[in-house]
Amino acid sequence: MDLTFNILLIIHLAAFGLAITTTIAAPLIGSRIAAAPPDARPLLGGIGKRLSINARIAFGLLLITGIAMVYVRYGGFEGQSIWFFIKMGLVVVVLIAMIIGIVAKPGTISPQVMGWITRLAMAGIVISAVMAFN
Repeated sequence: MDLTFNILLIIHLAAFGLAITTTIAAPLIGSRIAAAPPDARPLLGGIGKRLSINARIAFGLLLITGIAMVYVRYGGFEGQSIWFFIKMGLVVVVLIAMIIGIVAKPGTISPQVMGWITRLAMAGIVISAVMAFN
């Protein structure tokens, strides 16, 4: 059981690393596209799309491994502290931001605003995870 948990945790932390770097880099690239020369825009847009795909993969891995770890270690969600549910609420905030980013027309949402929302939610996820599981 400990080996299974540790493997899940390694995958979870690697996915979190990918997710957090994307939440830092993607808004920076997005904010530069409008001011970039026309010939540089497709390159920046391609990088942004790749980062978006990476974020979705990371988010999926985080959900799967996070839920699996809770079941492996605790047998489910019953008995979790308020910090766990705060963490899950912040996960929902990130999910909503991702969905908005997917369905909204390009240019309708400020990359800086979405970047700050996701960065603050990710910071809150880390803090609440420490409080929930330590």
